[in-house]
Amino acid sequence: MSDATFPPHSHPFRMIDVILELERERCTTIKAASGDEVVRDDWGASAGRTPFSLLLEALAQAAVPLAGLQDLDRPRASDRPLRPAGMIVGIDGARLLRPVRPGDRLLITSSVIGRFGGMIRVRSIAEVAESAPGQAVVAEGEFTIALEETP
Repeated sequence: MSDATFPPHSHPFRMIDVILELERERCTTIKAASGDEVVRDDWGASAGRTPFSLLLEALAQAAVPLAGLQDLDRPRASDRPLRPAGMIVGIDGARLLRPVRPGDRLLITSSVIGRFGGMIRVRSIAEVAESAPGQAVVAEGEFTIALEETP
């Protein structure tokens, strides 16, 4: 995938390592948890765990490529390709189901569950990549993202 498909973040704020699949309603990504992402003031970080706040950011960033695919049939003022951009305006039902430790590879799947004008509603699920589908879910949540159209 090109850099234009990634969220407009750069190291150390880019939480997504690879986009595996990108369709109109679903995006599948990989995130490798590493020890250098630790936030010093988070209680989980001192226990050798990836902080839940960083997992939430990864879940949200996995949904951002879907923002560039909204309303592809709608005429736009420019022929330049869309760069996915958006702002999280809501997080609901976010749950940490098991700790994530440095070295874990996470498969994050984000699916559009609703579209409301200039916003999308997305459900993201993170699971250990090496496990059977649905058997090692570590975190999940729903995000409302206000879309921006940027060249």
